Amino acid sequence: MKIELTDNNRANRSEGVLDRKSIAPLFPIANKTIDALCRENNNLLIFPDAIKKTKDKILHECIFNIESTENIAKVRITTGNMMGFIGIGDLKIKIKSRFDSGRNDYFLHYMLQRVMSFNLFDLNHNNEQEDVFDFLMFMFPALLRSALQQGLYREYQTFKYNDSKIKGTIDVNKYIAKNVPFMGKVAYSTREYAQDNDITELIRHTIEFMKTKKYGQSILNIDSETKDNVKTIIRATPLYNRNARHSVINSNIKTKIHPYYTAYVALQTLCMQILRMEGVRYGKDEKELSGILFDGAWLWEEYVYTIIKDLNFQHAENKLRKGEISIFDDNTGKRYPDFYIENDIVLDAKYKRLEKYHEVGKVNRDDIHQIVTYIVAINGKRGGFIVPLQNEQLSVLTSRLKHLGTPISIFGIEISKTSTSYEEFCKEMKVKEKRFIENLMREWKTGSWYKEQ
Repeated sequence: MKIELTDNNRANRSEGVLDRKSIAPLFPIANKTIDALCRENNNLLIFPDAIKKTKDKILHECIFNIESTENIAKVRITTGNMMGFIGIGDLKIKIKSRFDSGRNDYFLHYMLQRVMSFNLFDLNHNNEQEDVFDFLMFMFPALLRSALQQGLYREYQTFKYNDSKIKGTIDVNKYIAKNVPFMGKVAYSTREYAQDNDITELIRHTIEFMKTKKYGQSILNIDSETKDNVKTIIRATPLYNRNARHSVINSNIKTKIHPYYTAYVALQTLCMQILRMEGVRYGKDEKELSGILFDGAWLWEEYVYTIIKDLNFQHAENKLRKGEISIFDDNTGKRYPDFYIENDIVLDAKYKRLEKYHEVGKVNRDDIHQIVTYIVAINGKRGGFIVPLQNEQLSVLTSRLKHLGTPISIFGIEISKTSTSYEEFCKEMKVKEKRFIENLMREWKTGSWYKEQ
């Protein structure tokens, strides 16, 4: 059974109403926190992986809840801020962006394409298995890059030898069985800190597997850094044996937690998803939860940054605890504005429907307090929100802070809703992104960040 939902669907009362019996396998995982589900299911991949390390608040939210309806035979599935694919047994759930009004989840694909830096125009939106599989492969270069930034994974391995260069524990039984006494050869074993191990072999098998797939070869050659990273893994695995794939998968069923090589956890999970073809679709076991999910707020923020990064903005990363500012002169009170330039401007990406408001003051009070705090902290002259739009922004909504006169605006990026193909969607989004930049510059074309186009 296939179920298609949108994220944050609570306001849409008609969505997600299903027969109670048909979704029975979902009850054990519904209403559970993302943190609990990740600990219980090794095949559930969450992006960004940093939310696990920083104990981000989204870990305490649920992927979805199941609620009763007036009809006892039916229930309603309500979603949160996560998008992507999950499933258990024969139940498969696709959660797409609520800002994508078409039949296809073009907007989710497009944001991932921009954030993960790959180019593709002919994604298969008819074959669901290939759709998920493509998602997984597109993640591979980014996770491989992140892992290798921590160094090539090494661990102690036991090696068995039978030669004259004794340097470990003698294996008496093997020596007696294989060698003629006093002829120079001795059977022994050693423990060595090796780079050819279960993890690197798993990555190597994933690389070789991707080479045989439609987009795999292109993805592995997407840029010079990815090509270099692939070569690094190939050089590190001289013991690679194509026929050993099954045993390599079995040796990686349990996630390896290393105090230093933390980035390899997500990469190991991804490789297992890619190689276990039955599990790629979602789950292999009737009770096994599997899939790949993205935090919508994080993905929107990173997508917006790809559009404005050439305008000299600092990009604070809350989930990685990078690029913070302080609100007190003793350097305490750390805060993480999305995009800012000291003494000038601060912008906050909000994955919310703000176009319905006719006054900036109607925006959620916590969001207003947040942007005002940022403005004061950086001694800013202006501030604003960047949100997804369902319609063209004909004018920018702006209000000024009392006494200070500082303008706070709502800027939007319209999401294409008329595209008949993914390629057409990408082209239309380029036009709408340009219009957003024009609006931003027209409103605030004074300041150190502004550059004539």
